[in-house]
Amino acid sequence: MTTQENIAANVKRLREAKGLSVIQAAEQLGVGRQYWYLIENGEVNLTLEKLIGVARVLEVEPTDLMAEPTKRSA
Repeated sequence: MTTQENIAANVKRLREAKGLSVIQAAEQLGVGRQYWYLIENGEVNLTLEKLIGVARVLEVEPTDLMAEPTKRSA
């Protein structure tokens, strides 16, 4: 996986784990929901400032977003 794919997967997983809707997360970041969807789909190359903002919304470190997502056992 690329770093951008890692970020996308981690953002979606962490948002869902926190029980946040896309709209709630986007509002906290100060962006539209379409932009948040682009993040979760790996379709936007985040600036460092936005990456830090997303990490704050999700209450994790920016490096946590870039890490290889862990595989969950079924």
